[in-house]
Amino acid sequence: MELEKVFQVSEFNEFISTYLEGIGQVTIEGEISQLKVSQNRWIFGTIKDDKASVDIFSTVFQITNLNQLEEGMLVKVYGIPRLYQKTGRFSVSVSQIVPSGQGALQRAFEKLKAQLEKEGLFDVARKRPLPRFPEKIGLVTAKGSQAYNDFVKVLSERMGGLKVVFAPVLVQGKDSPMSVVNAIKFLNNNYPDLDLIVITRGGGSLEDLIGFNDEQVARAIFASNIPIVSAVGHEGDWSLSDLVADLRASTPSNAAELIVPHRDTVALEIDHMLKSALWGLKERINDYYQQVSEAIERSISALETRLDVIHDYLDRFKQQVDAKAMEVKTVKSNVLGLERLLLALDVKSVLKRGFSMTYDRNGKLLKSTALASRGDIIRTVLIDGSIDSTVNSIQSKDD
Repeated sequence: MELEKVFQVSEFNEFISTYLEGIGQVTIEGEISQLKVSQNRWIFGTIKDDKASVDIFSTVFQITNLNQLEEGMLVKVYGIPRLYQKTGRFSVSVSQIVPSGQGALQRAFEKLKAQLEKEGLFDVARKRPLPRFPEKIGLVTAKGSQAYNDFVKVLSERMGGLKVVFAPVLVQGKDSPMSVVNAIKFLNNNYPDLDLIVITRGGGSLEDLIGFNDEQVARAIFASNIPIVSAVGHEGDWSLSDLVADLRASTPSNAAELIVPHRDTVALEIDHMLKSALWGLKERINDYYQQVSEAIERSISALETRLDVIHDYLDRFKQQVDAKAMEVKTVKSNVLGLERLLLALDVKSVLKRGFSMTYDRNGKLLKSTALASRGDIIRTVLIDGSIDSTVNSIQSKDD
């Protein structure tokens, strides 16, 4: 006879709880019918479809996108089924709640976008400029993806010698956001010398892009010390990563085009700069030549003016010298005349011409007959000597 297995209530609840936990993580899709937070820590809620409902339980630390969720939203919950042993109440212990379906995803996207925009994460003023010629680039995308191949191919075509540090991530699914966040932190912590980081993947639906519309991803991009370029999706797809990044590119190929100039373009720019520099140099040389020529002309003109002044001065000086020379000549002529006169008046000259001078006995020159008397001894001086004689008679003009 088979023995009957009898459980105590607590044993049964424990048995069922252990069994349920052994199932592991499950994914359940349903509409949020109730969602409440208790003590700013515990999350209690219910999801349902048109036939049934199930309770969910979590913490605010696990559900980081809580402010995007709302009642009536279709979601996917990821968690482990459990039985609360004390009451026997069944629930799912949830680690993630992700909006599901285009409508829910769009509402969650708009709510988070408005919140981040209000906080200033999209402000253009805080976006950093990228280096003109990056040398070391971080790349965050899926390993072996088309996005990886397109980016690297275009990058190598445009410029060689670049170093790419690759951080592979999950670009789709519930684990994608944390994978991207960890990659951004990894590159910042281990490769702080990167010139920039490119985050990229191909296009897709809102559900496909969930890893790039996540709040944690947006805040990780905002907090990055290294400038980030976001190239998620195609031309018409804009993700929150695009909005918060320092630069948005429409595709992986476009990201490579934006961050690295083409070698031919650089060559043309260098040629243009050389031509501009040569033209500028010629212009400066011409300017200097003109300035020097004008300076020389001014110097020559000033020198000519100075020479004219000197010439005028010399002319005036010559005239003064000539005038002085004439004065000297006149003086000389006058001196010669005086000299001739003096010579003519010289006693010896007079004596040579046959004249003589007579002196009285006291040696005084006899200038008049009235000064002489009979018997006076007088001396007559001639050119070659003198004659002493006695006055015998005196005749005056009046006699």
